[in-house]
Amino acid sequence: MFFSCLIMSLIFFIVAFIFFIFKNKACILISGYNFIPKDQRKNYDETKLSKDFGTTFFKYGLIFFLGGIGCILISSWCFWISFAIWLIYLLRNTSFSNKIFDKYKINQS
Repeated sequence: MFFSCLIMSLIFFIVAFIFFIFKNKACILISGYNFIPKDQRKNYDETKLSKDFGTTFFKYGLIFFLGGIGCILISSWCFWISFAIWLIYLLRNTSFSNKIFDKYKINQS
């Protein structure tokens, strides 16, 4: 179970660093945002969007990393606990509409 946590945390850390390194250009990886027409994308703060999604993926990686440490120090049950925490966090942050991007709109006056 330790290796499962380690692999999951590495995947999420890599995705997070892609968002942190490529900033605006990594926004195309966000599901839903890539369906917004290119002429409307200029109305969004892509830097903030990328930073927030990078932070979210970093938190996902941290959850699994701590689960892996728990597998070594405590029990293999820590994998399932970290998976449950990640799943709850994921479902809480998942949206099936593009309204999630409304908070990233740049005010056009």
